[in-house]
Amino acid sequence: MESSTYQHSKTTVFFYRLSFVVYILGLPNFWLEDLKLSKTFVKFFDKFTKFNNLLIYLLILFEFGSFLTQENLSVKQKSNLLLYAISHPMLCMFRVMMARLKEKVRKVMYSLTVELKRVHNDPEVERQMLASTYMYMFAVLFSCLLSMIMYAAEAIWEVVRDDVTFTTLVTAYPDVHDKSTLADVVRALCFITWWIFLTRIIGVYILVIPLTTCLSHQYKNLQSYFLSLGDIFDRNDLSQTEKEDKYEAGFKVGIQLHSDTLRCTKQTQEVCRGVFSGQILFNMILLVLLMAQMANSERTLVNLCAAVFTASAVLITTGFYMWNAGDVTVEASHLATAIYLSGWYHNQGQASARIRKLVVITLSQAQRPVVLKGFGYIDLSYQSYLRIVKASYSVFSVIY
Repeated sequence: MESSTYQHSKTTVFFYRLSFVVYILGLPNFWLEDLKLSKTFVKFFDKFTKFNNLLIYLLILFEFGSFLTQENLSVKQKSNLLLYAISHPMLCMFRVMMARLKEKVRKVMYSLTVELKRVHNDPEVERQMLASTYMYMFAVLFSCLLSMIMYAAEAIWEVVRDDVTFTTLVTAYPDVHDKSTLADVVRALCFITWWIFLTRIIGVYILVIPLTTCLSHQYKNLQSYFLSLGDIFDRNDLSQTEKEDKYEAGFKVGIQLHSDTLRCTKQTQEVCRGVFSGQILFNMILLVLLMAQMANSERTLVNLCAAVFTASAVLITTGFYMWNAGDVTVEASHLATAIYLSGWYHNQGQASARIRKLVVITLSQAQRPVVLKGFGYIDLSYQSYLRIVKASYSVFSVIY
């Protein structure tokens, strides 16, 4: 699809830049067209990405192999081994799922940024959407990076304090007490691969969160459209009949926009279902393991910071997923009010009778709850987020 086939806006510019960043972080190009990169660079970078993905898969297998080879682990190292062995395959699957759904993601992105904006694109709603998205993305990026930095700082602190090896990840080789040059080189390579792995995770997060943020603001944009229809009856250059005809035509366009928005909501659910469900499961498992780690390991400031920052990163990313999905439900519920206040009561005679029927049907459709779900039955909302966090602590209390 050529750039000339759609109307550019701040939203399309943002999602183009987002797709560019996500591509550099190791995911496919999700944008509607090719990125403005040379064919030589794309060819090289695609091969480089595949090579890095292979390293990540090998790292995960290397971690599982440590269950068979590592026998002299401390309590903290055993806890970290279990933590990473469970979390890394789940996080890796996020990238795999989104890559396999590339074409569907493109369709959703096209609907949100182009199709649903052709008729009406409220500048204030667009500004709010971009501001919220940037805030969420930077918060996720900051929390993830801070968590990784603290784990590295924890390993460095143990090297300085106890004269042990620099061990962030426990792998099949080398032994955690091996201080040979080859062992140090392998640890450095594993640490670098781990950070490359982090870029894939961040790429998925900063892709999914803007999609749901844009979807919730599309319902706000739709509210703005219906409210703007009332301005037709304030015009002095049209007769009453012309106003009624123009309003009816505009109202029918709004019905189509609502139908398209509901379709886009279903597509977003299909695209993000795996990540939503996986993040909920990941959140519960990781919180339980982190609380167990804090209960059983040495209580130093560095250890505490690493666990707290990791838990914060998980809670923040899960929170943004579920809060944004909850915003979709909230904004969709406000649409019925906007439809009711759209000015249908200014119509007279036969036009009034026709419009009332349309309004009743549209209101009944708009009053149906719009809910994104995880695992097919868990509503993604503010209340569900609190229940999931409480459930994690309850599981920890029962086990420990």
